[in-house]
Amino acid sequence: DCKRMDFELEMATYLTKSNDLGHPVKVNEAKDHIFGFSLLNDWSARDVQVWEYVPLGPFTAKNFASSVSPWVITPEALAPFKSALPEQDPPVLPYLQDKDLSSYDLPLQVLIKSKDMNEPHLIATSNMKHLYFSVSQTIAHHSVTGCNMEVGDCLGTGTISGKEKHEFGSMFELCWGGKETIKLPNGEERKWL
Repeated sequence: DCKRMDFELEMATYLTKSNDLGHPVKVNEAKDHIFGFSLLNDWSARDVQVWEYVPLGPFTAKNFASSVSPWVITPEALAPFKSALPEQDPPVLPYLQDKDLSSYDLPLQVLIKSKDMNEPHLIATSNMKHLYFSVSQTIAHHSVTGCNMEVGDCLGTGTISGKEKHEFGSMFELCWGGKETIKLPNGEERKWL
């Protein structure tokens, strides 16, 4: 019985190439494994997550639902929007050093519509260029211990949040862990979904 349901604004990466068990994908070869991208909502039960986080880490609070958009966009279609990512501080380990540290300048929006609202209401705007880790780094990190991935596998980017409050990619961040509220146009207030 979750009282603190949350969304996490992410992008999904779909793989088009497999790697053999025991053979990690090198960061500078990872782009060859990408078929395309879609929006991803990684639903989170924050009250359950708090309970299980120590010592287990998030598990049942994160494993019950993910939603993806119906469209997959290829890297070729996104090429005109390629954007360099900022220098990573602290520096990443050698196996994650991406010679093409980049993402895409892809505006993202989060809208909410309660059962009592007629129209959705914009609560956050972010951008895929706010990623800390490149998608290639995500693929390399996932496979570094030899995990094999298959064609069609889907990896989430992690929550995409910018530096400004309106760019935060979850209710947890937007409402400072439930300490603040978001006012909706019909007068409702929300700390969680």
